[in-house]
Amino acid sequence: MPVRELLGRACEVVQSVKPCFMMSPLTVSQFLPPDFHFDVVIFDEASQVRPGDAVNCIYRGRTLVVAGDDKQLPPTSFFDASVDDDSDEYDEEAPDAFESLLHACKAGALRELPLRWHYRSRHENLITFSNHEFYANSMVTFPGALDEGNDVGVTFLKADGVYDRGGRRDNRTEADFVARRVLHHFDTRPGRTLGVVALSQAQASAIDQAVQQARLARPDLDHCFTEDRLDGFFVKNLESVQGDERDVMIMSVGYGPDEHGKVGLNFGPINKGGGWRRLNVAVTRARYRMEVVASFRGTSLADSSNESVQYLKRYLEYAENGPAVLARDVVQSDAEPDSPFEESVLAVLRGWGYEVQPQVGVAGYRIDLGVRHPELPGAYAVGIECDGAMYHSSKAARDRDRLREQVLNGLGWRLYRIWGTDWYRGRAAAELRLREAVEQAVAQGPLAPSSAVPHAPASDAAETGIPAVAAEEGGGLPAVPSPRTPVRSEVEYERVPVDTTVEREWSVPYTTSQVVVSPRYELHTPEARPALRTLLAQVIETEGPIHEDLLVQRAREAWGVGRAGNRIRDNVREVARALVISGLVTSDGAFFDAVGHHALKARQPGDGETVRKVVHIAPAERYVALAELAAECPGMSRDELIKLACEFFGWRRTGKDIRDCLAADIEELHRRQRLEGGPERIRAAR
Repeated sequence: MPVRELLGRACEVVQSVKPCFMMSPLTVSQFLPPDFHFDVVIFDEASQVRPGDAVNCIYRGRTLVVAGDDKQLPPTSFFDASVDDDSDEYDEEAPDAFESLLHACKAGALRELPLRWHYRSRHENLITFSNHEFYANSMVTFPGALDEGNDVGVTFLKADGVYDRGGRRDNRTEADFVARRVLHHFDTRPGRTLGVVALSQAQASAIDQAVQQARLARPDLDHCFTEDRLDGFFVKNLESVQGDERDVMIMSVGYGPDEHGKVGLNFGPINKGGGWRRLNVAVTRARYRMEVVASFRGTSLADSSNESVQYLKRYLEYAENGPAVLARDVVQSDAEPDSPFEESVLAVLRGWGYEVQPQVGVAGYRIDLGVRHPELPGAYAVGIECDGAMYHSSKAARDRDRLREQVLNGLGWRLYRIWGTDWYRGRAAAELRLREAVEQAVAQGPLAPSSAVPHAPASDAAETGIPAVAAEEGGGLPAVPSPRTPVRSEVEYERVPVDTTVEREWSVPYTTSQVVVSPRYELHTPEARPALRTLLAQVIETEGPIHEDLLVQRAREAWGVGRAGNRIRDNVREVARALVISGLVTSDGAFFDAVGHHALKARQPGDGETVRKVVHIAPAERYVALAELAAECPGMSRDELIKLACEFFGWRRTGKDIRDCLAADIEELHRRQRLEGGPERIRAAR
């Protein structure tokens, strides 16, 4: 059966089993019938979704949530054009990218909720450029506990390649350089994931070929090149990398000086209107380290009237020279404490001989005091938080006391908080606790320490032309410890027995009353009515609502009478009516029930119990069973619902009397709006 037809016939069951669907807009139209609806429709990466592609999803939901970043990739026709033409040349007169769903929603009446905290980047330099240039320093970023190192931050690597402008439109020398950097990464950072992004599809293909060729000489690294969607190695072009993130990213510019040494100003997708968005995506994919590989320096690139090209020039300068090219530095050496309280703590720490940096951070959130580790240059041993302006800047205690600490701990910080009241009221004890905390942090080192990253042999570095990243013994910057990788052990699965019985709160077993009497008078006589009254009251209390015929049967069985004639029936009927008049029993047609009974539930015969006839089951009880069975398995046909009801009440065959009765019950439930749909697709009303 085609998927669309299957979902159309069983949509209620499918949504009950799997209430959450994750699909692309195209597959929504392909597989879901038009009447398939949801409570909430969520779009991710909405800046890349065209409004026309989203309409078929939006109308299906009661609530719409749209998540995206208008500073990242818009919908593009790049791949549409590349089907017929592999050229990276762009026509300046071509229309710009299509309007996105995100822009349409921002222009409409939807309420906006900006998400300002950025905590993907485990080093602040990775996001500083974008935050400064594209987001106007509006993002709250958190400084990492490691300020400098060979495995963190942004670095620039020059490849001295040549761009084949008129032929393959790639840079083979630079691609080989990137391939060597890939092998170097897995040699020195085996616990960290890696991805490569190129500014053009031609360069991405060249890098992929170079990596495959380089792997032939290193079969010992084959296990590193997995295809896992979240953590595997990849080589992608600028247009397809949005949404990916890796611990380390290598960005290959590809474009550069041609065989004549001339550097052009055409950078493929970057030149397109809004190309700076593509650059923003490419440079923010890394969690720990970004390596920028180019065959020219940013300072050698001429200024351009194209703002996106100008951003590329500035980013290359940023990668080579660090945050000094921006208006603000990551750590301002002349930063000052923002309160006398912090000045007092700073003086005490420096008096103990520690190097302390006030106001660590770039934008949004700053740690009040960072105590540098005396033995690990570039690393902070502990961050000191005071209850000053930064603490009070958060309106919610959840942000102040829990979330910020979680984020900073994840970035490698050990935090110690000092309360102003403790500092001034019990200065000696507060200083003692502070000193113990700092000494303990220095002794323990950075959070989650592990063995140092293995160094690449000097000979390998010289042969491949890769700058050595490990400092020599006796000086320089030591290699940064890699994060502790979890030990993968075999998981032992326990086989758990599954109870296949259906638990139905709306159903109970049918309980037959067991009443014993010692009759002194014949059942049909008026003298037997007191004993009969007691018996009927107990039977109705146990089995109500119960049909009049079953009351006669229970009385006949108690008196030991083989069959009941008219006189016995009249006597039982008379006693039952007397119970109704006395207010102990209620009646509904031929059915009797005790006053004050709990909510009615459908009753199912137990093993070996006599099955009740359809006319001996109260209509209200049949209504409960039919409505609840329809709710358990929505989308059934009328015949299927009748069959399930027969199985529930214990009828092995469905005669005309049973079918007609239950069909009439279904029509009544439709009239009462407890069931919806037609004969071929019935469901319980919400």
